[in-house]
Amino acid sequence: MKKFSEYKEDIYKCSRCGLCQSVCPVYRATLSECAVSKGKFNMLNGVLNGDLSFSKQLKKYLDMCTGCNACKNFCPSDIDAGKIFVAAKYDYYKTCKLSLIDKILNSYFFFKAILLLSGVFVSLYRFFCVDKLVAVFEKILLRLGKPGKMLLLLHSQVGVKIKKNDSCNKIETTKTALYFYGCFNKYINPQTQSAVKKILRNCGIKFLKKNFECCGVSYLADGNIEEFKKIANKNLSVAGNDFDYILADCASCMDTLKVYSDILDNEKAKNFSQKTVSVMDLIGEMQFVSSKKLKVAVHVPCHEEFDLAGFVKNIKNIEYIVTDDFDGCCGFSGTFSLKYPDVSEKISKSKALNYIKSGADIVLTTCPACILGLEQGFIETGISIKNRPAVMNLFVFLAQYCSQENI
Repeated sequence: MKKFSEYKEDIYKCSRCGLCQSVCPVYRATLSECAVSKGKFNMLNGVLNGDLSFSKQLKKYLDMCTGCNACKNFCPSDIDAGKIFVAAKYDYYKTCKLSLIDKILNSYFFFKAILLLSGVFVSLYRFFCVDKLVAVFEKILLRLGKPGKMLLLLHSQVGVKIKKNDSCNKIETTKTALYFYGCFNKYINPQTQSAVKKILRNCGIKFLKKNFECCGVSYLADGNIEEFKKIANKNLSVAGNDFDYILADCASCMDTLKVYSDILDNEKAKNFSQKTVSVMDLIGEMQFVSSKKLKVAVHVPCHEEFDLAGFVKNIKNIEYIVTDDFDGCCGFSGTFSLKYPDVSEKISKSKALNYIKSGADIVLTTCPACILGLEQGFIETGISIKNRPAVMNLFVFLAQYCSQENI
């Protein structure tokens, strides 16, 4: 991993052309020069020249970013702003004293405790069938403000159970995969991993369950590299060496696991990253047929490298709906939604309105955080659940509604 000081030439190379400003979702929502890459580069240039020093205020501006990489994709100078911001925040952590609140928010113990509590809450929620009551009292919950919206957001994560297909043919095992099921699948949404295994049942893959930690994406994005290294090393230790794939179903997890080789820079990490593949890479050539005629739209996660829209278009017996900004950031982006909730909600609402206008029945995506972002946007519109599109994980949709066709 390059040091912040080693990015001096990249920061100097920025011509302040403003193309990043034209595509930045945070700038669109705030119209703040500090939200866009060229504005942050002005401040970081001041740090490199000794005119400014790292401070909580500067860190706050650096955090005003969803990490969508739109600025990198449109930059004529090919500057990777995201990596520069991470390196800069890493220097902040090394030079600035953290407050008690910062220490708590950066504690992995605190993070896991929240996930465990969420998992218990969701399990009780399902057991007592609270979801049926939420649907009835949706309007009342919206009047309660933040608490009501949080309950509606949780309601969106209850999902459906995927039934196992015991009638499938037994296929000879040729590959071994360690399934990196991620935090949401592990604690809140087990139906996603059930769906993936059902879809891949005829691919000759033996799934080995390992007790992986979180991929570490929130710590990486925040520049807390030391904590990120601890998590990465734990995952490398858990994985061992006897596997053909590390299989990820989440675009953000996939992207983060690939970074292990850059941050840790050792052979084990390189082997781990090289063997990490997306579920999309394995099912991309499969042909699926929907059992229902549905209008389906797509939200492409910021870190999704596969042609998700092209894949969904090829599902038979559906009508693919083209929507504005279908590949733009959903605005959730993990801790960004906690630090800048108003901005996050504004970005999400803009996305949600596009899908409502499209007339789609379902919006499909491959990132659990994006599902939260889209649901957050729908909640902000105030439009009832029955009058807006459902948001589903693509793999859950394929397992629930589709059959595979031999090609």
